[in-house]
Amino acid sequence: MIRIEIGWNTIWQILVLVGMLLLLYVAREALGILFVGVIFSLGLDPAVTFLEKRGVHRIIGTILVFLILLLFFATAMFFIIPTAITEAGDFIVYFNDTFSQFFGIGIPEAAIQDINTSLNRAISFITSSNISLGGAISNVFKTIILVVSAIVISFYLSIEKNGPERLLRMVLPQIYEKTALEVFKRFKNKVRHWLLAQLGLSLVIGIIVSVGLWLLGVEYALTLGLLAAVFELVPVIGPIIAGSVALLISLSESFSLALYVLIFFFLVQQLENNILVPLVYRKLARVHPIMVLVALLAGGQAAGFFGMLLAVPIAILVQEVFSYIAERKARDTGLGI
Repeated sequence: MIRIEIGWNTIWQILVLVGMLLLLYVAREALGILFVGVIFSLGLDPAVTFLEKRGVHRIIGTILVFLILLLFFATAMFFIIPTAITEAGDFIVYFNDTFSQFFGIGIPEAAIQDINTSLNRAISFITSSNISLGGAISNVFKTIILVVSAIVISFYLSIEKNGPERLLRMVLPQIYEKTALEVFKRFKNKVRHWLLAQLGLSLVIGIIVSVGLWLLGVEYALTLGLLAAVFELVPVIGPIIAGSVALLISLSESFSLALYVLIFFFLVQQLENNILVPLVYRKLARVHPIMVLVALLAGGQAAGFFGMLLAVPIAILVQEVFSYIAERKARDTGLGI
């Protein structure tokens, strides 16, 4: 008969582990905001470092980068987004009619009315200077707090060189510091490269599709371009979905236009797969597209949009942790990498 003895030391270790897991669960939202702030600061760090190397004080450089981003988003909020939302409302009705024409089914009328009502409210919220403070706070207060908190965290992490690393040194016991910093260094490089590659690809594809469809005379070119930019964030199937929607819209106008759109998207795909992806994504990101797709699906299923936002960085972090453990074991056993 085998006797299993469990000492008080083991019991305390189990209790501490359970307590830490419970603490992480309770503080999951705060940790999520902190994680977003870290990711945001990693994305901005190259621009801040670029200014610092050219003699601009790091604090001034950080403020300049944040002001440029604020100006960009303000311009988008007041000029580009209202136009896109207005066009999107017409696009939904047009797409529904086109879809019904070809497949005999469509979006229910009540759903279309709800979508248009939401879009009209969004336009009023963005463009009106007399927004009800009470209504706005009741509707978006929590979101604003989350976004502002993440921005403030990223700002304070950016004004110091290696800010996230300093934070890790402050909160981690010294015994884990070296390992954590080594894993974080690998994670930082991969996430930064992935962000630059993915956002760069989305921006380029969105502009190319918008301009190309506008030159071809396709209805709702801006909306379709924004759709292509957003779906570019979803590897493999994203570009196919965006191209299919554009093809369906153009097919309702004329067969010849649909043929031109098909040729155009074929050329865009060739440009992306043979030039942009090898030049930008594979050299910078080093993240497998299938891993990105699975992470996005899992994150969206677990926590909606917020989960999708954090899905890929978390997947990269997990990948780097396991990669580090495997390499450490290989070194310890003398097997090499």
